[in-house]
Parts: sequence; C-alpha cells; structure tokens
Amino acid sequence: MPVAGRDLYEKGVACEKAGDVSGAFEAYRRSAKASPRVAAPYVGLARILSDNHQRGEAIACLHRAVACEPESAKIRILLGRMLTQDGRLDEAREQFAHALRLDEQAEGAAVGLAGIFEYLGDRMAAAGIYRHLLDAVPCHAEALAGLLGVAEGDALEAALTTAHECLRMASDADAALIGYALGKALAGLHRHDEAFAAWAAANAARRREAGAFDRAGFDARIDRLIGIFSKDFFAARRGWGDSSARPVFIVGLPRSGTTLTEQVLAGHAQIHGAGELDLLTDMATGTPDRLGRPDPAWPETAPELELHHIAAIAHDHLERLDALAPAEALRVIDKQPLNFWHLGLVMLAFPNARIIHCRRDIRDNGLSIFAEDFTPEQRWATDLGDIVHYWRGYRRLMDHWAAAGDLRLIDMRYEDLVRDLEGQSRHLLDFLGLDWDRSVLHFHEKDRAVQTPSRWQVRKPLYNSSSGRWRAYEGQLGPLIAAADDHG
Repeated sequence: MPVAGRDLYEKGVACEKAGDVSGAFEAYRRSAKASPRVAAPYVGLARILSDNHQRGEAIACLHRAVACEPESAKIRILLGRMLTQDGRLDEAREQFAHALRLDEQAEGAAVGLAGIFEYLGDRMAAAGIYRHLLDAVPCHAEALAGLLGVAEGDALEAALTTAHECLRMASDADAALIGYALGKALAGLHRHDEAFAAWAAANAARRREAGAFDRAGFDARIDRLIGIFSKDFFAARRGWGDSSARPVFIVGLPRSGTTLTEQVLAGHAQIHGAGELDLLTDMATGTPDRLGRPDPAWPETAPELELHHIAAIAHDHLERLDALAPAEALRVIDKQPLNFWHLGLVMLAFPNARIIHCRRDIRDNGLSIFAEDFTPEQRWATDLGDIVHYWRGYRRLMDHWAAAGDLRLIDMRYEDLVRDLEGQSRHLLDFLGLDWDRSVLHFHEKDRAVQTPSRWQVRKPLYNSSSGRWRAYEGQLGPLIAAADDHG
C-alpha cells in the first residue's frame, strides 16, 4: 500500500477504535481513493456501512475488496455472510465455496455454507458439513449448535453427549450458542425440565456476555416516539408519501407467527415474500444524511423532514422492492417483526401500505423468545421479567400508532391462523385487496429459502402443537403467566 494510503488507513482504524465513525469512514474513503487496488480500506468501509444498515453499499465495497485480493478466503467469507444477510443465497454460497477452495480449513466458510443448506431445507448436507468441521475442531460452538438443530436419531444422541462435555469448558459466548441449541434438541425429545435448564443457563451466559437489559432506556425510546409522532404531527402531513399499496409489513414480537404468516401469503401468485428486510431501519437511520448533517439522529429528525424528503424515502424504498421482487408481484412482504418501531415512518411514506400485526399468547410467545438464540444486542430476550417488560412497551407503542394516525392494520392471532388456515387466509387476502388463491393452503410445499428460526416448522403441514406449549413448563414461567392473567 502506498504511504499516503497506509497512513489514511491507519487513521481510519484509530478513529474506529475511538468510536469516531464519521472520521473512520472519511479516512477509509480517502485511503481507498489513494490506494484503489488495496482491499483493506474497502473492508473498513464495508464494516462501517453494514453497522449503519447500508448493506447494499457494504456489499459493493466487499466486491471491490475481493477484486483487489481474489485469493483472500477471509474477505470472501465476509462477503458471503453479508450476502446471506441480504437474502442473496446463491451468491453467498458461491463465495463460501470459493473460500473453501482457497482454504479447506476456513471454518467461517464451512459454517456459512452449512447455514445456507439449512435455509434451503437440506438437513443432510448441513449435518455433513457440521460433522466434518467438528472432526477437525472438537467443540466448535457454531458447528455443534448447528448439528444439534439438524441431527436426528442416534446422531442426535451423540451430539447431546458432546454438547454436555463441551459446555464444561466453554466461554460465555460459546455456552450461550450451544445451550440454546441443546435446549431445543431436548425439548424436541420431550425432556422439558432439562430443556428449560439448558435455556436458563444459555440466557445467563448471554447476560454475562452482553450485559443486562436497560429497561429505563427502552421506556424512554418509546416515550420519545410517542411524543414526536402525535396526532397533530400526522394531521399536518396528511397526503404525504407515495400512494403505492405494494409494500406490506408484518410486525409483532419475534416468534409471534410472522414467518408462518408470510409463508402462507407468499403462496399467492401475486405476493412476493421478501423475508426480514432492513429497509425501514436503513431509511430511518439515513434521515440525517438526507438533511445534510450528522445530528440529530432518528427519530428526532422526523419533524424536520419535508415533503420532498418523504417522497425520496418512498421512492428509494420502492426501488429496492423492485430489485427484490418480480414485476408481477402486486404485494411485497417485509416480515421484519421489529418494524413496529418504524410504523410512524410507514404512515408518512406509504399511507396505503398494509400492516399485518401478528399476536400470540404471551405465555407461548415469551417461552419461544426465551428459548431462542437472538443477537447479543437483544438483551431483553434473556430474562422472563424483561420479556414481559418489553412486551408491555411494545403493546403501548402499537396502541399509540393505531390511535395517532391512519394506519391500515389488521391483527392476526397465531392461534386463529393455525386453527382456521383457510378462513384466516381469506381474511388476510381480502385485507390486501387480492383474490382468493388456494395455493396459499399449500405453503409448506413451496421451494423457498427461509432464514428465520422457524425455517423447519414452516416446511411442514400446519400443526398446532406450538399452541399451549407453555403448559409443559408452567412451573418455571411465573412472569409470563402473571402477564397473561393481567391482560385476560
């Protein structure tokens, strides 16, 4: 790397370590300009762009980095992971496979490739990769957790034994990863007490790793949104945005039935299920750039946005949907459940967008959250009391959205959908303004990639065994049971 480019790159690294994101970005950008054939500045730019929910631009930077260093397995793994997050699984698979051709010991590439086989529903291929990696690296946490999720019969029993042995010497991060998967495997064998103990231990490890949930900060965030997005705020901006009804948002708590709802609807010939997108978060966090200054951040930027800003946000969003969905899709579903945070932006940019609000018995929903391996940032998901607190706050915000603006929203209860698939599907399609299509009843037969924790359930015919699942753990679910009693 030329001296000027190297100095700028080192400045970028120093700024990034110091938390000066804008300084790091500018230094990496100038380094890339000074040394256009060097990969490192592009990797730095990609990291910052990804952290700021600008995944498309981050992927473009990593492609530049690969062009600079085509023999780097490490960069191809980074690109593969980001492509996977973006739902571009064929491209991701090629990057992981190429990385393994460059370095057959590349653990990240093996895990990434196995994960793609899981998303595509190929248990056997995924299990083979996980076993091969565990043979080379005993107690590899990602491989062991993956194997626990796909193994069956004697292979599963062997994986359970290995998991218990590995947990004795695992770090907190690895203990959480293995523990969540161990609990799910034990639950599948109806060993409920052991399963709950495994989840409790995993959540304790995750809290040690990531820290406790900030209830006060969470409440303050909701208060800010409610204060900014008032009835008067929306009334003053009535008529803004794009009239398109193409965007559909499925929101709710995680594990509330959002994946099932999307899978059912995506069976319709005129609906495209796009999975969990970051588009709304990208648009919200990008509002300071549209205003031409770094501060304030969203949602404080909302009152400063003018008609042309909202029009540009809507245009950019629709353009991204056009790139994701076929032209014949009249409705495109974004099933990112946490988009409930951004429904104020939806009402501004897409007044005709439909919102499907998935709801589920908090006892089942909370248990499912407690048992799931979310990102460490989701600290609220590691404690039953925190889950209830988050649930109450989310309900308060959803009630506000419904009261403050003209929200085109329908509630869909998970229990109703599994009890009456055809009736509820007809209800949803009427809400979306589409004709009945019986193919939605055969959603499990569709060959679609599913990148959520429900990826195995939605490949089976509809079942209702997840309703009332909490009863097997009733003695350990005091906060969830009390919350359900409080709300009828």
